[in-house]
Amino acid sequence: MKKNIKLFIFLATFLLLSACSGSSGESDTAASSSSSSSSSSSSSSIDSSSYAVSVANTANTYNTADIVSNTTFNYTIYIDFTANTVKLSTDSSQTLSATAVTVLTVDSTTVTVSKSTTGIVTIASTVASPVKYVLSGTLTGTLKVSSSSDSYQLYLNGLTINGSTIGPAVDLETTQKVFIVTADGTSNILSDTSTRNTITKKAALYGTGTMIFSGTGNLSVSGNYKHGIFSNDYIRICEGTISVSVTAKDAIRSVNGFIFDYGTLTITATGTTVDDESKGIKVEGIDSAAGQDKGYIVINGGNITITSVSKGITASWDIDEDTTTYADGNPDPFVIINNGIITITTTGTVYEYTSGNTTYSCSPEGIEGKSNLTINSGYLTIKTSDDCINAGDSVAINGGYIYAASSDNDAIDSNGTLTISGGVIVAIGSEVPEEAFDCDTNTFTITGGTFVGIAGATSTPTSSVCTQNAVILGNGTKNVTMALAATDGTVAFAFTIPQNYSTMLLSSADIKTGSKYTIYKGGTASGTSVFNGLYLGTKSYSGGTAGSSFTVSSTLTKITTSI
Repeated sequence: MKKNIKLFIFLATFLLLSACSGSSGESDTAASSSSSSSSSSSSSSIDSSSYAVSVANTANTYNTADIVSNTTFNYTIYIDFTANTVKLSTDSSQTLSATAVTVLTVDSTTVTVSKSTTGIVTIASTVASPVKYVLSGTLTGTLKVSSSSDSYQLYLNGLTINGSTIGPAVDLETTQKVFIVTADGTSNILSDTSTRNTITKKAALYGTGTMIFSGTGNLSVSGNYKHGIFSNDYIRICEGTISVSVTAKDAIRSVNGFIFDYGTLTITATGTTVDDESKGIKVEGIDSAAGQDKGYIVINGGNITITSVSKGITASWDIDEDTTTYADGNPDPFVIINNGIITITTTGTVYEYTSGNTTYSCSPEGIEGKSNLTINSGYLTIKTSDDCINAGDSVAINGGYIYAASSDNDAIDSNGTLTISGGVIVAIGSEVPEEAFDCDTNTFTITGGTFVGIAGATSTPTSSVCTQNAVILGNGTKNVTMALAATDGTVAFAFTIPQNYSTMLLSSADIKTGSKYTIYKGGTASGTSVFNGLYLGTKSYSGGTAGSSFTVSSTLTKITTSI
């Protein structure tokens, strides 16, 4: 099943520096005695920790204005919801009353804080410089920022807001940038209820402007009405430990973009409404005269774990749905992964049907970019029922470790071109007609990397543009360890097959032009390391049964041999 997607590149942010590469290994020797069993000797697993290191400050999205330490907050206001008090840092505390408005005089301007009888606490500022609000205690109701003349900071210092049926936990109505900072060592909780009757904003944490998250504390957001976190602009997570759970719609949704630099983000999205199942992270894009270079997702490091019914990560705007006349305002819904440890599991069932004049569908894909999707580095584990990786215009994999396993569709699917220039990939698709690597009849370029794909079929690499050799083999059997060994015993490739399949596509820099290789199966393999059954580094293979032999004479070799 095909979906639309696309790619570009425009991101970066804040924090550490370090680029990590995933690549293929070298080869060693193989023995070829007969054996009917299949096993693999111990090899070290891949240490993924280095892939959490942020490369945000070298990315195209790096923006010093998004780093909270680069903003000077001239005034600090403390609000303690448990004590029901508010104060300017230089003044005494005042009682936050439902019968009066608290006015804080800041130079010749003011900040007002009011509380309604229904539990809505409203902040309005006319201060022409950034203000920091230190928030603590427990509020049953809604915190609302109705106006701000400049960017501002919400410093969460042990804050709990339980949004009632009146509205969300937090409603940020100003279009100014907000820095949401969690204090070190604190736990902060924002939640809403499944019904609303006054403020019907569509998230537990709702914002009209840009949201920048940082700080080393914990933030838990629970969305039961619609989304968990929503911004009408873009969302950036610089650091911190954030968990978002939703029972209705999407965990994190923004209009213009999402950037993840560092930290730990855990998402659980369980909504099962037909045709609107919960997604993990969604950027919807907007078609407007000022809409260029928006609608994107960029990941620069850190740890992201997503369990969702529908798509895990999606830059979703689709040009096929464009109804406007100004093409120069179209967003660019690309996804780019520069680093990071990303684990995605989708639980929904793929379906599409029409009832009356309406089409209903669910596409539980892992990562989707409606234009382009680029993976430069990272450690990705993606398990889905629909496509694991999908793009509308192109998929480009330049590095990292990628495990992509789809139970009912393609592992890696581009509706345009597909390019692999580096990295280590294990791609598993379902049976015919689905594929491990699918780009239809578009250009499929291989110039590097070590990878294997098993499924019902595969797109064929475009020999004229490939500079690294690839081999297509016939069907294989679950739990069999196979290898390609040269006549001198050098092992060029070894893999333990995780499931039955019809077609295998493999490629490695160790497969040399002019060399003769024999296919072995049923033996024991080892390597310097192993990634989901794919042996890397210095490899060996013993035992097994020798099968067909072939000599590599071009960048693509097709063998019908079964394994």
